[in-house]
Amino acid sequence: MSLAHNRFIVATTTSFGSGALLLFLIFCLAASLRGRRRLGGLPTVGPSGIFAFPLGMLVAFFYGHRLVEEGYKKFPVFKLPRYFSWMIVVNGPQYLEDIRKATDDQLSFLAFLNEASQFEYTIGPEIMTDTYHNNVVRGPMTRNIGSRFSDLIDEVDKAMGDILKGASEDWTGLPCHKSVLHIISRISTRFFVGPMLSSNAKYTDIMQKWAVHVAVTGFAIRPLPACLKPMVSRAVFDIKEKTREVEAYIRPILAERLEKSAENDNNDDSNDMIAWLWNAAPAERRNVHDISLRLIFLNVTAIHTTSALLTHVLFNLATYNEYVEPLREEIFHAVQKEGWNKVSMDKMRKLDSFIKESHRLHGGEAVGVVRKAMKDFTFSDGTFIPKGSNLGVASRALNHDERYYPNPKEFQGFRFSDKDPLKWQMTALNPEFMTFGAGRHACPGRFFAVAEVKMVVARILLDYDIKLTDEKAGRPKEKWIAGLFVVPDTNARISLKKRALV
Repeated sequence: MSLAHNRFIVATTTSFGSGALLLFLIFCLAASLRGRRRLGGLPTVGPSGIFAFPLGMLVAFFYGHRLVEEGYKKFPVFKLPRYFSWMIVVNGPQYLEDIRKATDDQLSFLAFLNEASQFEYTIGPEIMTDTYHNNVVRGPMTRNIGSRFSDLIDEVDKAMGDILKGASEDWTGLPCHKSVLHIISRISTRFFVGPMLSSNAKYTDIMQKWAVHVAVTGFAIRPLPACLKPMVSRAVFDIKEKTREVEAYIRPILAERLEKSAENDNNDDSNDMIAWLWNAAPAERRNVHDISLRLIFLNVTAIHTTSALLTHVLFNLATYNEYVEPLREEIFHAVQKEGWNKVSMDKMRKLDSFIKESHRLHGGEAVGVVRKAMKDFTFSDGTFIPKGSNLGVASRALNHDERYYPNPKEFQGFRFSDKDPLKWQMTALNPEFMTFGAGRHACPGRFFAVAEVKMVVARILLDYDIKLTDEKAGRPKEKWIAGLFVVPDTNARISLKKRALV
């Protein structure tokens, strides 16, 4: 290759890069001007001014959680730059009540969720055009946690056996988050589609890869023009081919269920997500393809958030060993009296508090109860939100507010154990703790997620001792993604040792 040719490539690349940078700056400037006109007098947190938008967007991308915390302390309503647009953040019970009362054609959670995760391109448009699966989660799925509890405990034991092969009296080090992903994926699969697929490594691997794909690809294609999104998504992760892989697993199970149903055969295996979805689906949705898409979507939503919560809980158990014995005692007595079932789990108030405190201090995201304004909206105090705006509540800052939580930066595992469970248990909806949202769009799967975490922790505490593999380094730090989303350290390890039971 000649020197002249090299120079041509360098010059062309430089020219393209300069053009792209110029286009980026022009786009940012246009977004800044448009946002400033539409959002009027709302204060900005972070760099402000017409030409500061690109800098503010970068600052928010890396330190958005700090900007939200700053705004929470200064303003009842403020905005910060996000992805070529603005995020409006509100604080206070009246704003939350207005959001809770707003109809879906005013403030839409699903529109925000689809925009954030690009489900139309990362899973399929059917997920957003017909959401009957949400009613399944609220209804038969939640009602059957108790009746399926023995299956879930069995799957916990099998999953733990997989990741702790050969463990005995010696400490066994584990990559915590990776191990938790394996356990949660297997429990969810067992509950959704039964034991045949929960023990199938290829199927659970597909579902774990879907979860990663939605998070990464959805974020990457969000700023692209609509005409490019399908092409880029397919290049990263061929959703049609991957969906066919899932269908190949679901098709024979569904066919067997339908055959037994036609024969009026009382089949206990039919009490799972396949049957619940089939029974709830409109006639035009009763096919293998649509049921498979719903299973993919529900697995994606079940795996990552629950795995993050459980990882934080295990990090805290390994760090604050003074809580282990009181928790063991509570678990032992509850199980001794009630057995391994949902009733005993519901009575573990200290364990519930420990989980809630782990999430309060380390989990969640900087902005929760998110919505997209589908039309112009005015809060009860007169604050105007124009159509197309994204908004939410400063939930992480609220969880660290000393007005509600004395010594908010200190981990107090039993902080909630003696408080009114109707307001303070992990699954309760509470305007002072918005882990699972608010109103009719509160997370419908929260009961299953908390049950999963409780049964895994209870099983571990009764059977194993736990510690940090690197005790000198202390508790692993959480990490921030795109400024607003917190995740546990995915590389940190914990160590388990089989307990010497007397």
